[in-house]
Amino acid sequence: MDYTFEKWQQLTYEQKRNIWNHYWTPYNPTIGYKTKKNILENFIETSKVKGFQFGLRSFGWEVYEIYVVVDNSKIRVPKKFADLPVNKGLIIEKIDDKLVKVKFDYGGTLDIDLTQKIFIG
Repeated sequence: MDYTFEKWQQLTYEQKRNIWNHYWTPYNPTIGYKTKKNILENFIETSKVKGFQFGLRSFGWEVYEIYVVVDNSKIRVPKKFADLPVNKGLIIEKIDDKLVKVKFDYGGTLDIDLTQKIFIG
């Protein structure tokens, strides 16, 4: 069950919530991959946020969110996109050339590998 961005936007909030609550799973991120990718690509294109990494993943209890990793807390990020919450992550420490420690508004602190510009989990 994959959707183009346009088809996703035509779904009701309840239909979307049913998909991310009962169909998408962090244990098998390939489920709904094309839909997640379409949403994320459209977010990147329309938001114009300058981020080091963009992603769509579960932040616990299977709460799916779009996220953006930035290096300046003053960078503005939308609160929602396509009915999904957007979670801003601020780089707080550079661990090595690829790995950084990121503090998210929601979901705590994670080590993120910045070699991938887009991450879908």
